[in-house]
Parts: sequence; C-alpha cells; structure tokens
Amino acid sequence: MINRIEKTLDKQRDIRFDILKTIALLCIIFAHIGPEDNILFDIRRFDVPLMVIASGTLYYYSANNKKISFWNYLQKRLPRLIAPVWLFLTFFFISANLIFFLLARPYPFSSSEIIETFLFLKGIGYVWIIRVFTLVAIFANPLLKLYKLCKSENKFLALLFLIYLGYEILFLKIGHFHLHSQTIIQFIDDYLFYLIPYGCLFGLGIVLLQLGFKKILFISGLFLTIFLLLTGFYYRTLGHFASTADFKYPPTMYFVSYGIFMSLFAFCAVDRICYNYNLSNNNHVLIRGIIFISSSSLWIYLWHIFFVYYWQTLVVYLPKFASHFLIAFSVVTVGAIAVTYLQKKIISGIISKTRYGQNHSNMLSMLLLK
Repeated sequence: MINRIEKTLDKQRDIRFDILKTIALLCIIFAHIGPEDNILFDIRRFDVPLMVIASGTLYYYSANNKKISFWNYLQKRLPRLIAPVWLFLTFFFISANLIFFLLARPYPFSSSEIIETFLFLKGIGYVWIIRVFTLVAIFANPLLKLYKLCKSENKFLALLFLIYLGYEILFLKIGHFHLHSQTIIQFIDDYLFYLIPYGCLFGLGIVLLQLGFKKILFISGLFLTIFLLLTGFYYRTLGHFASTADFKYPPTMYFVSYGIFMSLFAFCAVDRICYNYNLSNNNHVLIRGIIFISSSSLWIYLWHIFFVYYWQTLVVYLPKFASHFLIAFSVVTVGAIAVTYLQKKIISGIISKTRYGQNHSNMLSMLLLK
C-alpha cells in the first residue's frame, strides 16, 4: 500500500505528509498553550520528531532526482528559512514597544533576549525549533548523498543508528572531558547535541517510503520496546514515571524512541486513512485547508508566537472562562492561520497586480509566501 501510493507522487501531491505536518504543527501549538497536567500534553510530545521525519521525506521527493550542489542548496534553502523568521521577529519586537506602551507596562525584553532570539537560542523561547531546522537544512544534502553512497536502506539505517549511539555515548561522557572553553561548551550543547539526533530523524525520513510496510512496523516496534524498557528503568530508578520532556533538551533516547514510535504509528494510520478514503484525489474543503496549513507551516508557527505571547499577557483582563486551554488553543490556532491566510492573499495580490510586486516577486515570495 505504501509503495503503491508512492508511485503516483510525481503526478500529484502526497496528502499524507500534508496531514502529518498539520498534526505536528497543531501539537506544537498545543504545547505552548495546553496545561502540563493534561495527558494530551504528554501524548503530543512526538510533534517535533514527526515534523523532522516528514521534512526528510519531502526533501527526498524534491531533491532525489536533481543534481543540486551543497552550496547551491544552502543559498536557496537558508534564506527561505531564516529571512522570514528575522522579518517576523523584527516586527514582533518593534510592535511590542507600541503594545506595552498602550498597556502602560514596561518593555519586557532585554537586549540579550532579543539577540539570543535572533540567533535562535533561548531568548523569548519558541525559536529553538528554527535552529533545529536550520541545522538539519545545512546537512540535508550530505545526508542524501550518504544514503545514495550506502546503496541500501538497511545499511543507511544501520549507519544512522551507529551515529546516534555514538551521540548517546558522547552525551553521557561529555562531563568527564573538563572543557574550559565556554564557546566550545555552548557549541556542543546548542548545536551538536541537536544536529546529530534530529539529523538522524531527518535521515529516517529520507528513506521512509523506500521501506516496506513490514519494515516500518518492525522499526516502530523496536523503538516502542526501547521506550517501554526505559520507562521501566526510570520508574525503578526515580520511583515515578519519567516525563519525556526531561529528555528533550537536548533529545536523548527516551524522548527519541517515543518520537520515532509515535511518528511511524501516525504515518501508518494516516497512510491507511488516505488509502481507504482516497484522500489524494479529494478536493474537499478540509483537504484544501490541510494543504494550506502544511504549505504555510512556517508563517503559521511564527504568527502563533505572537498570539501565544499576547494571549498570555492579556488573558488576565478577560473573563475567567477565557483562560481555559481549549479557548486559548482555538484563539491562537485560528488567529495564526487567519493572519497567515490574509498575509498570503494580500502579498499574492500585490505581486499579481502591481509593478512593484512583479519587479520584486522573488523577494516577496521568499519573505512572505513560503
């Protein structure tokens, strides 16, 4: 079933990955709104791994049959990823001046917070995922070449697994190295320890549709087993069930194994639903909405930051029922999608109807339409 659907991809969009990206994005938004004591808050914690795996598959589709050099790819990909984020952050911090002035409250962001945010470090939060996708984008082309060099999905997956095990060993032993350079320590903590695990997940995405259904089930079962064994180990060691959140920054095996299992489970479920209901050829309004969300995921994510931040700031002025997480989630999600839709509609109109838009269509598309 998986391979048969794959054969139609050069003629039509793969709606499965639009659905998976939409699920991942909604889970990420829920993470910034939902209460931590809600069971859904723990279940949804496969969101970023799912988004990275889906990105790996979509990159394979776009680049597999093309000869794109490493530098040409970076010149095209990095500006499309980073420039819109910097544009949004510029708007966010400048608009905050006006908003907090009107609220008669002091400006809440320090210079160091602003700089860290633009560098995708801690800052105001929310932007660490941009750092992950930037790192993965830098190494996407070498990963694809490594896969082709292996000439086998099994060899490539085995190599990824060995690389990941090396990372786990390094993570456990790094404290014994007595590093004195703060720059090296920060590079390892903020970059290397995110690049390796998420790079391996991206690599899994690259080969995902080359694997048979049974092999996907085997990999899913393997990582479920690892997750359950670690759950038992941490319960015995700590005296309570450990949260995967404690193993997320940076990601280690307890978090990663859950992420892989749930992501592959979600893929298999979505694959069957798409097959049973022929969603690839369905033009229903819900499908069109999912495609819009998937293709606009970056700007929806950025606008959700704006809505999350100011909803949490202003909710104290609203009736008590407004603080319920379902209302907050609805406001933030619908708001981010609606603003993104209006933004793309306005910018598309400027490009098609004005001389300025036609002369600067590439720049406007890169900054505001991707």
